[in-house]
Amino acid sequence: MTSDWNNGSERYRFAVRDDLADIAEMLVDPDVGRWLWFTPGTRETFGRYFAPLVDTQTAQLERGEIPHTAVLVVDDQDGRFLGQGAAVAVDASPGGFEIGFQLRREAWGRGVATRLAQFLCAYAVHQCDAYRLEGACLEGNTGSRAILTHLGLTLEGTRPGYRLRDKVRHTELLYGAEVRTLDTASFRRVAEAFGLVTPQSTGA
Repeated sequence: MTSDWNNGSERYRFAVRDDLADIAEMLVDPDVGRWLWFTPGTRETFGRYFAPLVDTQTAQLERGEIPHTAVLVVDDQDGRFLGQGAAVAVDASPGGFEIGFQLRREAWGRGVATRLAQFLCAYAVHQCDAYRLEGACLEGNTGSRAILTHLGLTLEGTRPGYRLRDKVRHTELLYGAEVRTLDTASFRRVAEAFGLVTPQSTGA
């Protein structure tokens, strides 16, 4: 399969080792990490977390396999790093995929996160035969809440005080839906536009 997709505004591609420094630099930005449950952290911590995911993905691609935990990078048309996203297979839920995304401050407010999230959903559905999509965010993260709702995911549960950040406890919101209940036609249009499927093919 291809490892590079372009929508005319952004380029999506599988992350490689050379991207780890950009990902870590983004995540240590306090504004980027404000509502991320896994921050704050150091560049080294983030590098150690993402390195095995990227290495496993690279090995799968070299064997001609489709990664079911896909870590993607989004660049602008000039090759500048804008952020990263992932569609992660949920071990305890066969066919379940968790969608996540983070962007540099410079990419906020331009629709980049929404388009990236739509691509991740299309990838999970049309490359990995996803049965269910889900995502989580802290209650104060209004941007991520809006994107998850835009995808058609519904608020399925809350975890009051579940996350502790800067000595303050935050409620975590859990969004999800079975793929069959979503607007699969929109995912298919995205998949066709990026060549994940051809217009003649069939599927979810």
